[in-house]
Amino acid sequence: MGSSTDYDVIIVGARVAGSLLALALAQHERRVLLLDRASFPSDTLSTHFFRAPALRAFEQVGVLPAVLSAAPKLTVNFNVIDGIVFPEPVDEPEDYPYYLCVRRITLDAILANHVRQTTGIDFRENSRADKLLYEDGRAVGLSWLSGGKQDQAIAKVVVGADGIHSSLAKWLKPKLEQEEPVNRAMYYAYYRGIFPNEGPAAEFHFRENNLVYCFPCDGDLTLLAASVPIANFSEFKRDPEGRLEQELHSMAELTARLSKATREGPVRGTGSIPGYMRVPYGDGWALVGDAAMVMDPFSGQGIDQASTHAIFLADQLEEFFSGAKDWEAAMKSYHHARNEFSLKTFNRTCTNSRDLRPMTRAALTARGLSH
Repeated sequence: MGSSTDYDVIIVGARVAGSLLALALAQHERRVLLLDRASFPSDTLSTHFFRAPALRAFEQVGVLPAVLSAAPKLTVNFNVIDGIVFPEPVDEPEDYPYYLCVRRITLDAILANHVRQTTGIDFRENSRADKLLYEDGRAVGLSWLSGGKQDQAIAKVVVGADGIHSSLAKWLKPKLEQEEPVNRAMYYAYYRGIFPNEGPAAEFHFRENNLVYCFPCDGDLTLLAASVPIANFSEFKRDPEGRLEQELHSMAELTARLSKATREGPVRGTGSIPGYMRVPYGDGWALVGDAAMVMDPFSGQGIDQASTHAIFLADQLEEFFSGAKDWEAAMKSYHHARNEFSLKTFNRTCTNSRDLRPMTRAALTARGLSH
């Protein structure tokens, strides 16, 4: 057991936050060990929708052309609130006036392929974090299991980018700054044969406290997803295929277009995603992505948040490595940047997840629309 190789950073988790962090650090010629328990391409339960913040992060690390080539740009918001239809162009921000929807099996493979081609990143797939290594109370490395064998390495910093079920967060028990119970459940599947609305459009169909999304995505497929109050989760869990179909057909502006649609793959979903913001650092360690912050997926913010936080953390780690800041100052800056970017979005998402109707009524009122 054991490896004598030293790294600047060990990152656990190689999906959006972990891969982007590794790629950004490699641009500064930092030596990175990147571990993931999966072998890519690999799917994961996730939101798929992202906007300008994620696109900026993808551009910074050089993966944007591959991401843009994967799926159509969604240039119209097609909104339906209790039968009232109001499409609007996506005309802001100026640099990226559109959205994208890319399946995670596709997006994460793009990131993994770029990681494999990047000098300075030691990428270990099929590797499960086993335990943190400490010296005088500070995290100094990690051991992991791969192929039935245990290995370990030391580093100046260990980062958990290992998602909502983060092993590092479980071991470290960071303080919670914000917390919200589970308010909604989300189910989704991919369909072929659904003609997109003009744009193509990202469609949001609201019926009372329920929401259905219709997003053209990669592979000439369309993502159809339903967000429902958590009280309905038990019904979805008993019959996910039937309840998703029922929810889709309850949306009048969508149902006629479903007649020739065929589902490809299973219906997937969950009713177990709370909201939390954790203190994202400690002695020798940091958390990023869903390991550090999660909010209800109805707002489709996960990839935007994780990608932006990864860039924030990379910037502050470089300040630390270069000697411009000590560890505490660098991590306080990361923490502040994370909260400055995310706190309003987090609080708004948590509030609206409890009941979508005040949000949708305010949207109608703001546009001079009513029932």
